[in-house]
Amino acid sequence: MHYPIFVDLQARRCVVVGGGLIAQRKVTMLLRCGAAVAVVSPEVTRTLRRYAQRVRIRHVARRFRAGDLRGAWLACAATDDQQVNLAVSREAARRRILVNVVDQPKLCSFIAPSIVQQGDLVIAISTAGGSPALSKYLRRQLSRTIGPDYRRMLTLLKGLRPLAKRRLPSYQARKRYFDQLVEGRVFKLVRRGRIAQARQEALSVLK
Repeated sequence: MHYPIFVDLQARRCVVVGGGLIAQRKVTMLLRCGAAVAVVSPEVTRTLRRYAQRVRIRHVARRFRAGDLRGAWLACAATDDQQVNLAVSREAARRRILVNVVDQPKLCSFIAPSIVQQGDLVIAISTAGGSPALSKYLRRQLSRTIGPDYRRMLTLLKGLRPLAKRRLPSYQARKRYFDQLVEGRVFKLVRRGRIAQARQEALSVLK
């Protein structure tokens, strides 16, 4: 059984084997999660090279070797070489490290979901490895729907939570309040870019 994973990887050491565009996407996602990333590959994309130059990642410029996963918490294999991918999977299994091998669910212990993100709003999409193409399609569709207005609405709601907790002592009262904000005029104002007016409206509802 494989499970989708998306966690806070702050300072956890992750190893990505491969230096192409797929590896680049994996690295970018891991960096967004706060991971400490090492890339093992003789060649890398310009973006990965730039990450290394800026010391955002560590680039090990050679082919994968046994022992490269020592001390890692998570590994990703994104190469065109089946033997390398298999070696990464086997070493990860020996070391009890989470491993994802691109497009090869049988070699994985977890599935990396497609991510739609607007600030702190994160939506993870997984087909359990059944169809990465469908997962990416859904991500593109959701990206068109979940725009910056959702990020702005989330920021507004987070700012109102402490005040709502003081004014509305019960969970049910707070739930009704925030449901009203999300489903009513306040969110419509946010979508129109009228953030200050939306906040005033939310405060009026609270009173």
